[in-house]
Amino acid sequence: MHVHKAIAVVAAIALTLAACGGDDDEGADEAPESNGRPTALMINPIHDAQVVRGDDGMEHVEYQLLVTSVFSEPVTMASVVVLGTDGKELQRIEGDALAATTQTLLDKKPSAVVPASGVVAIGVDLVVAPGAVPERVTHKITYTLEKDSTLAAMIDVPEIDGPEVAIDRSAAITVKPPLQGDGWVATTACCTPNVHRDLRIAVDGRRIDTAETFAVDWALSKGDRLYDGGGTQNEQFYDFGADVHAVADGKVVFIQEGKPEQDPTKAMVPADVSDYGGNQVMMELAPNVYAWYAHLQPGSLKVQAGDEVKAGTILAKLGNTGPSLGPHLHFGLLDRPDATTGRGLPFVLEGYTLTGRADLAASTGDQLVITPESRQIRDAYPLAGGIQNLP
Repeated sequence: MHVHKAIAVVAAIALTLAACGGDDDEGADEAPESNGRPTALMINPIHDAQVVRGDDGMEHVEYQLLVTSVFSEPVTMASVVVLGTDGKELQRIEGDALAATTQTLLDKKPSAVVPASGVVAIGVDLVVAPGAVPERVTHKITYTLEKDSTLAAMIDVPEIDGPEVAIDRSAAITVKPPLQGDGWVATTACCTPNVHRDLRIAVDGRRIDTAETFAVDWALSKGDRLYDGGGTQNEQFYDFGADVHAVADGKVVFIQEGKPEQDPTKAMVPADVSDYGGNQVMMELAPNVYAWYAHLQPGSLKVQAGDEVKAGTILAKLGNTGPSLGPHLHFGLLDRPDATTGRGLPFVLEGYTLTGRADLAASTGDQLVITPESRQIRDAYPLAGGIQNLP
């Protein structure tokens, strides 16, 4: 009985080999299916990319890559190449630019070095011509290991193909300016590394969201200055007390009052979550679209929760409440009425005059380094450093 079973098994194997070509040379050089290969890093997008038309006339595709090191020694990012759907190179990030945009998460410390078993994020500002935004992008990412790496034998080629990132090509939301007058400087705004674009908060232990990617801090300039004297008093700042306006028709869903003005020379340390943003107004403009106005003067709010207001309505006065470090207006759109767990939404202003750009890296509080220009802007986002005359 056992002999017959053995003969049957041998016969079945022979038939299988014959069907597959047996031990004939035909097909012997076919490549085996890839089992993958070890890499020092794991890289994933935090979420889909978002698009906004900047006042430079270009489309800015914004997203962040989460980089997790599995190595017990530092790994250094060398290059991030963004590829279109046809495999062509759209943008390359390396050198100082890569070091500046590769950051630890909430503390935002820039460095191309990923700590041992650490996590960083890489902010990508893909700039393309109008109408040229692809449906998705992928990447080729290279890195280097320590010279005395004890794990180098595990890595054959220190590069990663991917990840793929889908792009939300929905039109940005058009709003009116929240301020009026000449000389408003976007002191913090997309699309370079800054405290807004690089804010990453874990939510419910399940996701990381980016509430301020497109948020703008506006301060008022006169000539090349933001304030008179030494800037040690809020009243010395040109923007202090300016009227803040509703950017669209909508409903007030939340206000916060009672937070005191702060010393403009030092940032206050929040005692609880209500301190973030200081005095503030949250408006619903449409389903899943909320406008947030922060750092408002105490006692200046002119609306209450539940009020229906029209575009242009004065909501409050610009102040220096919360962790503000000097009077300014913080404004942005969110997909939910929460300034920490929401996701920032791209927006464009109906129209303004761009009068110049401040080199924010070279500027100091008492002297802006400005390159003058004069252009009428329609339906565009005020990029960082831009100086606007707002109607």
